[in-house]
Amino acid sequence: MLTQQEACDLVLAGFTQTRGAIAACELDPRGQYWVIHANSYEYVVNGRWDHCLVGAGAYLVHVASGRLDVTPSYETWHESIQDIYDRDDAAGAHYVLRPDCAAGDKRAIVHLHQRLGCSLIDARWLLDAANRDWLTGTGRCLRHARAELAKHGIQTQVVLQDDPRQALSLAPPNHFLQDVLKRLRERASLRVDRPHSQDVAP
Repeated sequence: MLTQQEACDLVLAGFTQTRGAIAACELDPRGQYWVIHANSYEYVVNGRWDHCLVGAGAYLVHVASGRLDVTPSYETWHESIQDIYDRDDAAGAHYVLRPDCAAGDKRAIVHLHQRLGCSLIDARWLLDAANRDWLTGTGRCLRHARAELAKHGIQTQVVLQDDPRQALSLAPPNHFLQDVLKRLRERASLRVDRPHSQDVAP
């Protein structure tokens, strides 16, 4: 188990081109990671903006193993650590967004057809047992996508699977409704018999 000082020393050891300094260090809400903010000594101690190093957000040091993760500057450390929590909880499995309705549900087929602007055949195909793995990505990204879809009447669930099969990747920042709908249309386009299909009522 790493102490606060050991975690800080680990982060400072990574400053090889310039002298580093710790601005803040605290435990994350789960007590599993040291959250460390560090930058060049001249910036942290003397306030010299011209010496501020950019690119890294916070340093996350796993208390038990000493594993070091560096968060990107465009995310808050709370967002980044949620992705790490999800990764740890998944234990090598994949997060997958799937429909939360029965295959052949006529009301769901029609609604999916209307929301996606796809054919009824495509909508039905997306709900078939073999095609229900829609999207894969981080748990946080897929949960956000699920919430956006639910606002428009498309009920889904996020599950863990060893194999994401044909699920398409949904990566941040592509988790707004239009991005999600676009990826679902692309998922529907994987239907192999598309060139020979005729649209029919469900």
